[in-house]
Amino acid sequence: MRIGNVALFSGRFRGRKRTLAVGVIAATVLAACGSATTANAPAKATSSSSTPASSAPVSITLAKAINTEPFATANVAQDLGYFKAAGLKVKMETVAGSSVANAALQSGSVQFVLASSAALLLATGRGIPLLSVGGIDKGDGVQLIVSNSWMKAHNLSPTEPLATRIKGLVGTKDATLSTSDKSVMDDFLAYAGLPVSSVDAVSVSSATAQLAAVQHNLAQEFIASPPNSSIAVAGNYGTVLANAKELPYLSDEAYDILITTPAYAKSHPQVVKAMVGAMQKALSQMTQLTPAAVKAVNTVYPTLSQKVIEDSLKSIALTPTMQQSQIGWNDALTFAKKTGLVKPGSNISVTEGGVWTNQFAS
Repeated sequence: MRIGNVALFSGRFRGRKRTLAVGVIAATVLAACGSATTANAPAKATSSSSTPASSAPVSITLAKAINTEPFATANVAQDLGYFKAAGLKVKMETVAGSSVANAALQSGSVQFVLASSAALLLATGRGIPLLSVGGIDKGDGVQLIVSNSWMKAHNLSPTEPLATRIKGLVGTKDATLSTSDKSVMDDFLAYAGLPVSSVDAVSVSSATAQLAAVQHNLAQEFIASPPNSSIAVAGNYGTVLANAKELPYLSDEAYDILITTPAYAKSHPQVVKAMVGAMQKALSQMTQLTPAAVKAVNTVYPTLSQKVIEDSLKSIALTPTMQQSQIGWNDALTFAKKTGLVKPGSNISVTEGGVWTNQFAS
């Protein structure tokens, strides 16, 4: 989607709803050949490193539930040669949401999926066996963007205590895209001791409408994730007033993850380890904002400036080790139940070794 010449991406701005669409996928598997890489190479990998046990190259397909900056980790790993260095040739598919991606996993059309923890928990609640083998980032990445005109008129500042900032939004309209976004706003209000009626939630159908509403004062704020929140800031009509990570149970939450099936992980452990290893190297480059990594992310978002991409990456708590935590998964389950993605009485267990493991993220 576009406003003028600025491209918008209907990914992270939808909060958890971004990975729950349904559609159709057909995936094919390609042959591959490999070389290898050093752990912190700033550009193309060249030296020998970990590869699957088989001497033959391994071909896999990776499905992104949607395009987001954290999911661009795969593009960085591809462009910088980390997949090839690990003995993998990876074909990437961007599909219509996690339901499609998860269905492809079950059919064997793809071997890995990039989606959210909420998507995995939703599938688990429906009896679909999935396994998170590495965390891409942690903490809810959404941000509260407030129009500059409202900020100025009410003397609001991002440096004030969170409760003070939120109290300054009483009487505003919030351009809301999803129930999960509204849930985060409700949590902000509760944190400030305000009733949910303090802010009028106005439902919109797209990021274009969301941004336009704030730009033209039809609403005063919205909740979005990078790079969409960064677009409003770069356009000089919005300011990041608060981050969801400032809310207690959202700060360490398992968020974007690399998923496969338990069966595939059991039968192809070295391939999974190679995949995780390649993405760890890519995440390291993204965390350091190396020119090669930023350029690779730019290929996914060609109409965004380098500064917008860099600012967006700075705001995301990427996890180069890809290690996951029990606290993070407890928080993810709390959020999934709160938003109704998982029924409150559900018997889903998020103990390590069930829906997630650090076995491959050494």
